[in-house]
Amino acid sequence: MEKAIFSIVYNRKSKLLTDGTALIQIRAYLNGLNKYFTTNIYVHPDQWDKKHSRVKNHPNAIRINKQISDYLAKMETIELNRRNDKKPFTLEILHELLNGKEIDSFTQFMKNEIAADRSNAPTTKVNQTTTLNTLCEFRKNILFVELSFELLTEFERFLINKNLSINTVHKYFRHIRKFVNLAIDNDLMELNKYPFRKFKLKGEETTREYLSPEEVQSIEKLKFTKENAHLKKIKDTFLFSCYCGLRFSDISALRTDQIQIIDGKKWIVIESTIKTGAPIRIPIYLLFDGKPIEILKTYIHPDRKYIFDEHTNQYTNRCLKEIATLAGIKKRLTFHTARHTQATYLLYKGVNITTVQKLLGHKKLATTQIYAKVMDMTLIGELKAVNYSNAPKNRTRHIKQTAMKNYLKVIRLSKAVAVG
Repeated sequence: MEKAIFSIVYNRKSKLLTDGTALIQIRAYLNGLNKYFTTNIYVHPDQWDKKHSRVKNHPNAIRINKQISDYLAKMETIELNRRNDKKPFTLEILHELLNGKEIDSFTQFMKNEIAADRSNAPTTKVNQTTTLNTLCEFRKNILFVELSFELLTEFERFLINKNLSINTVHKYFRHIRKFVNLAIDNDLMELNKYPFRKFKLKGEETTREYLSPEEVQSIEKLKFTKENAHLKKIKDTFLFSCYCGLRFSDISALRTDQIQIIDGKKWIVIESTIKTGAPIRIPIYLLFDGKPIEILKTYIHPDRKYIFDEHTNQYTNRCLKEIATLAGIKKRLTFHTARHTQATYLLYKGVNITTVQKLLGHKKLATTQIYAKVMDMTLIGELKAVNYSNAPKNRTRHIKQTAMKNYLKVIRLSKAVAVG
């Protein structure tokens, strides 16, 4: 671990004040960086001993030299104490402590805020805690004064070396940025030291796997034997999500009292979703010819509070691989594929994107627009598949006949004009 090097500097800028004096400073050097600390002591050039870095020929030379020596000793003590306590030490931390400021821990602040925020959905809290734990793995304790572009860059390299995907890295930094902004709002950090001013978050678009209507039908038609009867409820739960677009977390927590009758029709009414906390209202009687209602008839029981709460997401995804094989589907099938399927299907059928946004419970329209891009690619693919060069001969003959008729019509009109 590199130790700071301290030295006494006089008249660093080689410029005297109007009274003929110049400032005495202490230069601190650490890890390739310099920082100058003022002693608030000014003397004339002939009162400075450059060779021994001390004041001479001054009536208070002994007192001034002791004052400089004490200040230098204070700086060295701060560094020694922090290193002995295994606490981080930087020149910025030294500056803060010399000015009597309390050094707060950003990682501790982040931990406290995650625990105190009751508005967060459980999955959000888990994701934020994962980010915090990874940050502490990178560096056990990070102070507010340490947050910088350089530190974020180092952490990014640390995450990349763990072979994390670009979007996972992006997610970690979004969490960190949230708490940095919160710290600034609480006056724990200065706005002009905002580390994300230069550090740009990087993400990439991922492929949204979804099923075609034919693939959904192949799952609907599946019949199971005694050996794979355990797949029946997994299949129905998955299809229910294909029809309604609910996440696994929301379907697992779906209660019988959330199936409500409004104007004589069945709706799903969820006041607060697990992930985003946003409300969802779904008129299931209008979706897929009432197919979700047929599934509910099988699984709603008056003595059960929840409808689909028996299996974990991991177990469900394992079973979906079996279902995909039985249905002859070669795509990688996960439960979230059902949500993508519903969104792309509705957009394909011409449903307004803001309506799809409400059904999915997205807070931001930009999230739903991802599916619109998927449908754009589908449209491009379908148009490219059309082979215009292989048009039927009778179609070509029809075009020629139409052209001849139009030509004769023009001749007749021109003759009529000439006669008139």
